[in-house]
Amino acid sequence: MIMKILIFIAILVIIYMVFFKKTKGKEKKIEGEAMVECEKCSTFVSDKEAIIKDGHFYCSKECAGVK
Repeated sequence: MIMKILIFIAILVIIYMVFFKKTKGKEKKIEGEAMVECEKCSTFVSDKEAIIKDGHFYCSKECAGVK
């Protein structure tokens, strides 16, 4: 009788772990890019593509005045 109860509890634990518990290894982290506004033309561009000049963000070399 005790063996049946232990097996039943083990099955419940396995079902809980498979369906309800979130594991850190399986989570995917999605990192979005921050968007910044061009100082001159107000166009939004990702911070990775932006040109920084004198502490301001620009969308292109033309807006930044760089040749």
